[in-house]
Amino acid sequence: MSGTGTIELKRWLEVMRPEDLVAGIDAIFFAASATQHFESASVRDAFRERWLGRYLEHYPEWFYVAVSSGQAVGYLAGCLEDPALSPRFSDIAFFETFADLTPAYPAHLHINLDASYRNAGLGGRLIDLFVADAEAAGVAGIHVVTGYRSRNRTFYLRNGFEVLRELPDVDPALVFLGRRLSVQTECS
Repeated sequence: MSGTGTIELKRWLEVMRPEDLVAGIDAIFFAASATQHFESASVRDAFRERWLGRYLEHYPEWFYVAVSSGQAVGYLAGCLEDPALSPRFSDIAFFETFADLTPAYPAHLHINLDASYRNAGLGGRLIDLFVADAEAAGVAGIHVVTGYRSRNRTFYLRNGFEVLRELPDVDPALVFLGRRLSVQTECS
C-alpha cells in the first residue's frame, strides 16, 4: 500500500473542504474505469456525470471518501433509492432488466480505490460504513451491477455479496450481486 499516513474514512457531508478532494476522486474514477477512451470531452463529462457526478450532487449523504495525508485514495458512491424505479437512473437501461431484484436490494453503490491502496481491506471498510448507514436507514439490501468477467466480482463476493443473476450473453455481459442487510428497528 502506498503512503505511510493513516487512512481516514469520511462521510462526504463531514469533509471540511470537499472541493480539495474532487480532483483526486476524479483521477481515481477515470483510472479505475473500464472505459479509458472517449470520443470527446463532452462524452467524457457525461460518463463522469452518469457514474460519479449524480451521486456527489444528489446523494452526498451516501458518499464516502478514504483520505490519506489530505489526498483522496478511494471513495464509495452510494444511493438508497431503487434505481429501477427512480427517474434519475432512467438513462441506465440495465436497471430495467433487474427490476424484479431491486425491490429487495434497492440501495446500490460504486466503489473505486487508487490502485496502490487495493488489496489491503480499504474497500471492505468503505462498504462496511455504507452498510451500517443503510441498515440504520432501514434498507433491506444493497446491490452492485458489474461486468460478468470483471476483476471486482471476487471483491464483492468477499464482502458479503452473492450472485443473484448473470447475463453473460448480453453486450456488455453483466452480473447482479446483492447483499441482504439487517434492518434495525426500534423497540416500542
